[in-house]
Amino acid sequence: MSAFGVHGCSVTTALTAQNTKGVLFSEPVSPEMLRVQFQALETDLPPAAIKTGMLGSAASCSIVADIFQTLEVPIICDPVLKSTSGSDLLDPEALNILKTRIFPKVGILTPNLPEVGKLIGNFQTLEEAAERILTLGVQSVLIKGGHAEHDECTDFWSDGTRSLRLSSPRIDTRHSHGTGCILASALASALALGQDLPNAVSTAKTFLNQCLKSPANVGRGHGPMLIRPFENREIDRPTIR
Repeated sequence: MSAFGVHGCSVTTALTAQNTKGVLFSEPVSPEMLRVQFQALETDLPPAAIKTGMLGSAASCSIVADIFQTLEVPIICDPVLKSTSGSDLLDPEALNILKTRIFPKVGILTPNLPEVGKLIGNFQTLEEAAERILTLGVQSVLIKGGHAEHDECTDFWSDGTRSLRLSSPRIDTRHSHGTGCILASALASALALGQDLPNAVSTAKTFLNQCLKSPANVGRGHGPMLIRPFENREIDRPTIR
């Protein structure tokens, strides 16, 4: 978020033991700690936008859902069901809470293709998938196409009335740790700065392309990327249809 000149604050939902090769163990924070973290920020640093990531447990999902009922800011939900390495990061019983209590407060949901399958089952087209996800109550959805096997990486955004297909040449790199978090954080930053949803989606895709071209070159697995100030270069912008 600092790449966009905004100040990001964190509420930790779970502790993880992980490296670039995978998540070894995760443990949710206590319900009391989760609530107090929100209270500490609310009384001093209230949010202009919120991005959720790994929620982990049903108890954490329930607390976050309660808090969201009191907020009127853009909420970006990255439905983190598995890590890049394939580890489960959301308890099965938490998924129903996520869908029924959190999704109705979400301005934009950002699932990847495996997560779309987990949420709605089989689908034929991105348009069909988006239409079905919108029935779950979210205001809009950005389906990330990075898991598809094509030379181009195509994402699809829709709010039920408007839609965008955003395509960029696939960037061949194993350094992809945290791509979903980077995209959702860029979305939150753009919305906090006043961009509307279509422009924020394009900004986020541009920033992710920028980051994927800047590997940190550390670790033996899915390594991280270098996070530099947002440059908004033409070469990083997606083709939008």
